[in-house]
Amino acid sequence: MRARESGLTLVEVMVTIAILGVMLMVALPGMGDFFDNMQANSDTNDLFSSLLLARSEAVTRNSAITICKIDPAAPVTCANGETWNSGWISFEDLDRDGVVDPGEEILDTYTGMGDRTAVTAVNYTNIVRYLPSGSVTTNGAFNICVNSSVAQNIIVNATGRPRMADAACP
Repeated sequence: MRARESGLTLVEVMVTIAILGVMLMVALPGMGDFFDNMQANSDTNDLFSSLLLARSEAVTRNSAITICKIDPAAPVTCANGETWNSGWISFEDLDRDGVVDPGEEILDTYTGMGDRTAVTAVNYTNIVRYLPSGSVTTNGAFNICVNSSVAQNIIVNATGRPRMADAACP
């Protein structure tokens, strides 16, 4: 009597590889969209959280709180030449000049979004300033766009309350 050998034939292995190849071809394009959506959600939540913190601190401290763009290499000063996706800081702006001066506490630092993210601001060219009442000096919006395909807006009304909305890339 012959012993039975176990294993896979060449045909079985080739069929399995073909099926896996087809499954990967179907799944990979959807994965790119999934990762773009996750990046957009993450970047939007980071900026949204900073806006909420600044508003809350303005009311709590009864003082103006300013959020400004930074150079990630020097994250303790405002850098008007940078873009919002390079990062920002929130600080107690006692003299309301939009510049971090000695004695003005930095409350929050965010050192940048991914390379595939672009942020466009409406009415917030360089700073967002929250007043002691929690309102902002100017209402406006941020458009966060990832990979030129997935976008979200953060809209800040005159009372300083930010809200998120679906959007399109500009």
